[in-house]
Amino acid sequence: MNTGNFTPAQRFIITLMSLAIVIILPMLAGFVITSVQSWHSSSHTPSQPALDPIPVPEMTTPSPTEPVAFPTSSPTAEPGLWSQVQAARLFDQIAYQVEIARGLSPRAEVPLSFHQEQDMEALLTRFQGEQEWLFPYTELEILPRAYTPTLRVPHTVAFYAPEQRQLYVSTGAREGHMDDQSLLAHAYIHALQDQYFNLGALDARAKTTDARLATQALVEGDALLSTALYRYRDLETAEWERLAAIVMQSELPDYGEALNAVAAWIKLRRFPYWEGHRFISALFQHGGWEAVNNAYINSPHSTAEIIHPELYLQGKPPARVIVPDISSALPAGWQMVTQDTLGEFTVGLYLETVLPSEVAWRAVAGWNGDTFVVWANADGGRVLIWRTIWESTTEAAEFEAALGALIPQLYLPARPLAIPRGPVGQWWDTEAGAICLMRLGRYVTLVRAPDIRLLTDVSKALP
Repeated sequence: MNTGNFTPAQRFIITLMSLAIVIILPMLAGFVITSVQSWHSSSHTPSQPALDPIPVPEMTTPSPTEPVAFPTSSPTAEPGLWSQVQAARLFDQIAYQVEIARGLSPRAEVPLSFHQEQDMEALLTRFQGEQEWLFPYTELEILPRAYTPTLRVPHTVAFYAPEQRQLYVSTGAREGHMDDQSLLAHAYIHALQDQYFNLGALDARAKTTDARLATQALVEGDALLSTALYRYRDLETAEWERLAAIVMQSELPDYGEALNAVAAWIKLRRFPYWEGHRFISALFQHGGWEAVNNAYINSPHSTAEIIHPELYLQGKPPARVIVPDISSALPAGWQMVTQDTLGEFTVGLYLETVLPSEVAWRAVAGWNGDTFVVWANADGGRVLIWRTIWESTTEAAEFEAALGALIPQLYLPARPLAIPRGPVGQWWDTEAGAICLMRLGRYVTLVRAPDIRLLTDVSKALP
């Protein structure tokens, strides 16, 4: 640099700046080295009693190192920038251990997006706030039709958004807190799943309510088991209830008391995590991570395969159930608005709205397939047809009996009707409309229409 053109005062300032750089850079380097050394020298193994241990065989991949308990003190620095540095450093340490626990190495760098805690709530509800999939549950009155979605997220540490292929991290993640470390690990596992198995494509292949729940159980069950391996190492000491609870609290928006007070809603939200980890544990016991990875290629089709992993391992997908086009039996102006498969889990929730749990779940154990169809007109009228198939005529008869006990209690008052000439089964007149229940061999069909005349026409149109 030519300093001949500078004034004496300017040359003095330049000299002071040069000296400052020479002095400060070694100090910063020493601080970084000291911080990294203290980071690597501290470790902590959580010791917690088991609530519901699920034994699994010894892993074929190397065991993860113990989760690290990080120092809670930090040097003075600009708050926003330092909190991002802390979160990034915490994530890097956890990521390495997660990769060992899950047996997957990243194929590409995972983009991290750091946000203040209050912003994480808005981001989570943006990506996961839609509840259009609740329609079958409200139509069957498993869940209330009218509720105000009061979206709240008590403590969101991190979540992965497949749509953005980005991992969102709260700058409020606590370094020395094992729960927050576990939540970061869980979110990173989702990022690894997406890199290897394309979560967006997996979700797109799930065309029905039943398949959607089964896919969620595959993904969340894998992530929960992997998180437990990261956190506990020995799965016999894993606190599954607590781990599932903190993950759900961090990943799922809270929709308020109107839904939280409904037992079916609690079980519906819990299903992918709790039943999912049992399903993945069964696959892991059967064939280690290779069996789990293969499940993303040959994914489960139904919640029956999640509840009964032996069905999946035996390669027994559900049967296809056909409900014929009934448009010729309907007046002008009626249109089909939904055609879906609800699955064993939803059938069980439906029965459990009235019947004792043991009766409900015993009655649905032989489920082998269903099709749920809803027609509607401009006046808000509904025609519902729900046809199910069962493993045997005995199981079909057991389900028919359970439905026959449910309807008079669910649709009070339910007045029995004389069976019209032609159709068979049990008929009721309720404030929700006219309802009939029919069984033919292994098939059981439930039909609901606004009045007895339309119900008779629709029933006659069904083979």
